[in-house]
Amino acid sequence: MIDQHFTPSSAPDLLLRPHPSRHEGPRGYLLRLAEANCMTLSELGQLGIHFDSACLYRHQLLPDPALDPHLHAHVARVAQLAESKGRVWNMHHARFCPQCLAEDPTWQASWEIYFLDVCPKHGVWMVDQCGSCGQPLKWKRDSLLRCQCGSDLREETSGPAPDNLRRLAAILEDKLLHWPEGEAPTPLTRLDADQTLRLIRFLGTHMDPMATPRPLKLRNSGNLERSWPVSTLAAEIIFQWPEGFHQALNQLQANSSGEKKGLRDTFQHAYTYLYKGFKEAGFSDVRKAFEEWITVHWKGGVAGRNRRLPELIQKNAQWIPGTVAAHELGISLKQLRRLITEGNVEWEEFLSTAGRKFLMVRRDQLVQIQEQLSGEITMEKAMEMLGLGKVRMQRLLTLLFPSARRIWDKEHLPWRIPRGEVEALLEVVTDLPVLTIAEEHQVSLGYVLKFWHWTGDEILALVEAVKAGTLKPQAFQDGARGISRWIFEVSQLRSLQQRLNSGRSNWVSIPEMARILGLNQQVAYWLTHHGFVHAERLGHIGSRVSREELERFQQKHVLGKEIAAILGCSSKKMSLMLAEQGIYPLRGEGPNPCRMLIYTRDSELQRFLAQITGSDPGEFRLVGFRGFSVNIQ
Repeated sequence: MIDQHFTPSSAPDLLLRPHPSRHEGPRGYLLRLAEANCMTLSELGQLGIHFDSACLYRHQLLPDPALDPHLHAHVARVAQLAESKGRVWNMHHARFCPQCLAEDPTWQASWEIYFLDVCPKHGVWMVDQCGSCGQPLKWKRDSLLRCQCGSDLREETSGPAPDNLRRLAAILEDKLLHWPEGEAPTPLTRLDADQTLRLIRFLGTHMDPMATPRPLKLRNSGNLERSWPVSTLAAEIIFQWPEGFHQALNQLQANSSGEKKGLRDTFQHAYTYLYKGFKEAGFSDVRKAFEEWITVHWKGGVAGRNRRLPELIQKNAQWIPGTVAAHELGISLKQLRRLITEGNVEWEEFLSTAGRKFLMVRRDQLVQIQEQLSGEITMEKAMEMLGLGKVRMQRLLTLLFPSARRIWDKEHLPWRIPRGEVEALLEVVTDLPVLTIAEEHQVSLGYVLKFWHWTGDEILALVEAVKAGTLKPQAFQDGARGISRWIFEVSQLRSLQQRLNSGRSNWVSIPEMARILGLNQQVAYWLTHHGFVHAERLGHIGSRVSREELERFQQKHVLGKEIAAILGCSSKKMSLMLAEQGIYPLRGEGPNPCRMLIYTRDSELQRFLAQITGSDPGEFRLVGFRGFSVNIQ
């Protein structure tokens, strides 16, 4: 409380008692007061005069509070800030704006705080070094307006500074003097002068890629040469908020690219300071911008035990571990790496100090992939719904579900099956009683699959018969899933199997085709590979050929050894004889020929054989594959 009662004898013997101005700084005013009374700052201090409203009023250096309450408020506010927030004030280095000093010979309060490196009024760099003697300007000098060498400070020159730095200086001055603030950027709206300076120091040091291990401990930060890089970087980040902040974080993350580091190791003390040093509510916009960056750009993953970051951020993080991504897509980590190799997924891989590799991928790209796969399920899910094992499902997949496809039609990627087709198959049989144990004359499909060793064609025929209604399950097996819980009469299944065995199966495998045609398997695979026999692919489990296709091939082709037997010569001589007539065996497009001589049954071959043997062309017959006789008409 200001003591308004004092006696003239209690005041020091001062020749002049100038009042401070409403924007004057404490050290600048005391130096001006000392100069007016031909004293030094230390001598003024010995008289007990310091920058405090009660002290100055007691020494008749302030008018009555009623006459100028705003001046008293300014002195009280600056004095309180100097006492409680000493880190705000630049006590060791003096700086000024020559143009302002020429207009008003007082030392402004904003010149005495850290990181106000530009004059907010004239937009020029502050000056802290004498242009005549080249020495730093000191507080311990005799004159406010002159250097210790005697040079007039008002004659100094200064160049223009970046506009963002001028805007930042204006905001700092407004906050210090409690002047009405202009439109401040988001991170500064709820900060006072001390908090604003702390944020400037944080952004200008920790966001510098070349920062030292403990950048906040900036030596000689009051020196303009040391402070302007800090304030300039901070201004560019603040006035491009939050993009500028995010870009700075991206740069810091890029510097540790290739190394597996957590948030603490990547950002050093900056990460800790965000939550321990910026605890006040006014810094919430800064923490929010950092957490937004974590969600979208952080590639190191967020541990579930991290208590600083909200749980929602951990769930929505755009960069997630490769193992998590593979699980969400229903593929293996190896298959995920193949997607990465083909350029379908953006990725980053890091190497830990222990030599382990950590793969990170973008979650939003996984969402796009999952949207492409909407309405489809994995083979594993279909196995679970149908109650089938992996091997059996692989053999029946394309037979039961012709629409099944591999992701992006890549052989190495997993299967996707239309969910509707699987559900439609499950809905074929409904509303049946559930039996814990089947009767002696009954058997479940699950038991058949496990112990009866039925072929894929037999299982397919059973399912088709159920769908057609010619074979009806009698009940459901309790505890089983999908179609494996269907219970049939044993006699029904035996009868179906007999019918299938009595007739010819519609499909044969490539080895079976070789046996039927009397070829070795290598020749059979060569025929299917070059398109002479059409084979239907069944994924990675092989191919199959229809019996109709086999009959077509038999009718149109003949083995060279059969022709050689008719001609009574070796196969080699026979091939030479046919070659002279322009008749050649089957040839593929590749460099590898067929290992057996097989010819097309056509009119040219008929005329040649008739000419050699003297037989009537209309009665000429050839013995084909495995005794299959064809009359060449």
